[in-house]
Amino acid sequence: MKRKIRLLYVGSMITLRAIQHYLDEQQIDNMIKDVVESGRLAGFGTSISSDEIYVFEQDFKKAREVLDVFLNKNEN
Repeated sequence: MKRKIRLLYVGSMITLRAIQHYLDEQQIDNMIKDVVESGRLAGFGTSISSDEIYVFEQDFKKAREVLDVFLNKNEN
């Protein structure tokens, strides 16, 4: 059975690593796609803040709650 993944957030690698830490604490599997590095390897450029973090569809609701807490904590 194939498990679907879903985009959770797009941002800088620094922000994504912090979000990943919060997700890992909640034991939510996640994957970061380094769009900048992928673009460099393919021979084209991209925005520096366009990296992506994905979670499995079944974990999306819980991951979204974790993300909201993270974003509210770090608004300022």
